[in-house]
Amino acid sequence: MLAGTLMYAVVYLAIGALIGTLATSPVNGTVLVLFVWILDVFFGPVLGAADRPVTRVLPTHFVTLWMVDLPSRHSGRIGDLGWALTWAAAAMAISWTVITAASRTAARPRHRTRPGSAVGQLFAGVRMGLREAARNRVLWALLIAVPVVFVLLAVATTPNESTTLTVRESGRTLPQQAWLPDIHGGTMAPIAIASLATLAGLFTVLDARSGDRRLAIAGFRPLALLASRLAVLALGALLATAASLAVTATVFDARQWDLYIAASILIALTYALIGVLLGPLFGRVGGVLIAFLLPFIDLGIEQSPMLRPAPPDWAHALPGHGAGRVLIDAALTPAFDETGFLLIAIAWLAALTTAAAVMFRRTVTAPHR
Repeated sequence: MLAGTLMYAVVYLAIGALIGTLATSPVNGTVLVLFVWILDVFFGPVLGAADRPVTRVLPTHFVTLWMVDLPSRHSGRIGDLGWALTWAAAAMAISWTVITAASRTAARPRHRTRPGSAVGQLFAGVRMGLREAARNRVLWALLIAVPVVFVLLAVATTPNESTTLTVRESGRTLPQQAWLPDIHGGTMAPIAIASLATLAGLFTVLDARSGDRRLAIAGFRPLALLASRLAVLALGALLATAASLAVTATVFDARQWDLYIAASILIALTYALIGVLLGPLFGRVGGVLIAFLLPFIDLGIEQSPMLRPAPPDWAHALPGHGAGRVLIDAALTPAFDETGFLLIAIAWLAALTTAAAVMFRRTVTAPHR
């Protein structure tokens, strides 16, 4: 009961914050909050119908069903509590954003970095990179479209049959039967993650290339500039992972979620760095085509357990092999047995980071025309 009450409070805190920014007066804001509350209560699952599709968008629909112990039977694998927590988490993020934006002019940091210092340049570079990434509306749209197409559409078209996979358990390689509709979403998620992360890396390096050269000429430290770009790149990879896994969690249940998320982040970081390398080589148009083609060939065809029990020998040299095997292990088995492949994934990450740093240095120090 206490947890449900807290979720109610968090959701309506966000509603009040949003309405407060839109209302022209306190009276209008109070009326709008009361109107939303009336809709929520009188048309919600307790006084209204619990299975009416239109009422599922009400802010406290799922938390109400969970509190009164009335299963909705339309919440999917995530469950009523999962959707209630998702609403609460989104509400907390909205409240923090709105309140911070409204009080930005009054808030003054107690400690300021010294202008021109390495730390000051690092934070400035990250702010500029995030501001530039926020302007890319195509990438924001793809964060929604790509997981829906690669995961939900794949699950919807999966045949109702079983397949045989090769997994490692207790140090032994064993065949395992799996029902395709149950695992297809989990095996398609890395393709969506890798594609989005590659695009994020591609756009990051291309959008900031001319600006980075000017910053280097103006006295920006190369190491601070590189660190800021890598930080923006990592944030883009994490956002791609979060967007894809949020969709995947509605249709797939991994055996080891913590390791599954870690492997997904490894894939995202690896392909984000590949996107950095693709940008100067192929440009924006060619890079976008390869950003979808390379993850599909690597993770969607050669590493996929849906097409063959184990990847072919030549596929072991692809960048997604190590992290892909770790992800499959986390998705299908209850214990971790792929330490060797984890080390391979980390080695790929280190090598790509070094290559991206070398390429970045050459790009920044190239003559500016």
